Order: sequence, then C-alpha cells, then structure tokens
Amino acid sequence: MELKDLCLARGTSGREEQVRALLLADLPPDVTSADVDRLGNLIVTQGQGRPGPRVMLLAHMDEVGLMVAGHTPEGYLKIRPWGGVLPSVLPGKSVHVGPDALAGAIGRAPHHLRRGKAPAETPFEELYVDIGAEGEKAAREAAPVGEMITFATSYAVAPGGLTAMAKAFDDRAGVYLALELLRHSWDFPLHVGFTVQEEVGLRGAQVALRAVRPDLVIVLEATAAADTPDAPAGHGTAVGGGPALTALDRATLADEELRRALARAGDSAGVPWQWRRGIGGGNEAGAAWLQGYRAAAVSLPCRYLHAPTSLISLQDLGAAQSLLLRFLENVREVRPNV
Repeated sequence: MELKDLCLARGTSGREEQVRALLLADLPPDVTSADVDRLGNLIVTQGQGRPGPRVMLLAHMDEVGLMVAGHTPEGYLKIRPWGGVLPSVLPGKSVHVGPDALAGAIGRAPHHLRRGKAPAETPFEELYVDIGAEGEKAAREAAPVGEMITFATSYAVAPGGLTAMAKAFDDRAGVYLALELLRHSWDFPLHVGFTVQEEVGLRGAQVALRAVRPDLVIVLEATAAADTPDAPAGHGTAVGGGPALTALDRATLADEELRRALARAGDSAGVPWQWRRGIGGGNEAGAAWLQGYRAAAVSLPCRYLHAPTSLISLQDLGAAQSLLLRFLENVREVRPNV
C-alpha cells in the first residue's frame, strides 16, 4: 500500500472505517492475529508467544475534520470542528461531506459585509459549508447533523520527489510506517495498535494499551514543524532534518532509556534525526505514560499540521523507517528500568 492511499482515505475520529479496511486488506500473511475491538481499534500481533520484550507500536487512524452541526433556512450546513482545527485556515477550502463524499465549499460572508471585523477574524459560528442545496429540507436530507466533513485535498509529490503534500499526514504517515514494520519478521512479540479517536482525547490508545499490556511502547506520529519564514529562527522542528525524538512535551516525559536507544538506532543506521523542539502538544505516548507504560515517540516533522493541506519530507519518512528498523533489531539491548 502507498502512503497516498492512506492519505486519500477519509476517516475523522470515530469514523475510521475506510482506513481500517485498507489496512485489513494489506496485512502481511505472517501476522499472528488481527482483531478489531469494540471501539474500532485494529490490533495486529506478529510473533505471539515468542520471548519478549513485548513491543507495541501505536499509530492513530483518525484525521482532523469537521462535523455537520445544523442547517440554515437557505440550505447551508453549519459546522463544528472535529479535532483541533482552527477556523482561520478554512474559508474557501473544498470539502467532502458524508459517506457519499458530497462536494462542498467552506464559505463566510465577504469581509466588507462583516460589520467592521478584521478579515482574519473567523469564528466557527460565521463559517458554513455550501453543498448547493436548495433550502433547509434538501440540506438536511443530503447531510444530516453528525455527518463527517473531510478536506478534499489531493496527494502531490513535488518536482524532484523530496516532499509530498496531502491531508492527514497526521497520522497516516505513522500508520504507513507501522504497516511497513509489520512486513519484517521479528523474533519477539510485536503488537501494532492502529488506533481510533486520538484527535479527540487519545481514547483508542487507552483501550488498546489495556488489551495488550506491553513492555515497551513506541508511538509513531506527525509533529508540527516550525521552519517557515514566519517562525522564529531555530525555534522549531524542521522538515528535512530527519525524524524527531521527544524528551518532554505537554503530555509525556519520555522514557530516558527508550529515547536514548532510539537515538543510538538513528546514529547506527546512519540517518539524520533531530530532537523535537518545544514542549507543547502531545501524542499517544501520554496515554501510555499515564497508565505506567514505558513510552517514547518517533515523530515525522510536518508543516501546516491540522490544516487542509500539509507537507512532509519523503526523505524524513525513509529515515524514520530505517531508524525504527534498527531500533527493533536491537530492542533486547534496551535496559530495564531500575
């Protein structure tokens, strides 16, 4: 499966069916088990019963998006965010609405009609989606309250093949990496949690961790890059600098031995890597940490995270895969906590 296929699949939190179906259709034949729990997590195991340690990779299937929250008499859709989406990035964007992917456009009143407000001020209450419905009844029938809205973003590789742009690199890039790691045979139990509902509170990871009870947890994620012209020099994680390792963020203090082992793996594999800069944000390592599991994260730098279009380095993606392969090859060298 290509990364493109995963990014083009639609799946906001709680609506991850398309992504899960793609994964189930492309799992390697030597996996021991592949179970879907009641919440919707896909938990895949390779090497069940082999000597430990029991390693678990976590990568979430859901993407940020919008939800239909109501309808206007004229036939427009009222909307609310589904995950951490800022309204300022939305006006004028194309979207797909509901299971049939109805075409829509996010609109707002022209700035000269907005009662003196600055153009940048865009509260969600002033945004709507136009699907071309003629009146409220038609809009309700076409897109009932609660339907998901995803960004209608294509997948494109830049000339030279170094970077790619798409929606949902957070976290379809992590899902892709986890699937690729399952294509190798390991002499220890490897569990992969393709999780749900990360963007609304790390919910799927909490359930998946309790089901597996692993010895070590590695989270595969995307992280916000701040290497654009408007960012302070040297402040942010950079696209093209290799995968990012976290020491501390808002949700987690990474396991010291695990993060050192990941750093050694990157050096041994001869690939670039970087420390994730800043301590804001968080990922599913926070869910593992709160339950007492040893956890660390490998994150792919991503520009314009949680926006309709984001950008990654395909070289970073390859470096992350090499680092993780080397880490797993030497996972038994990770010292236990005292």
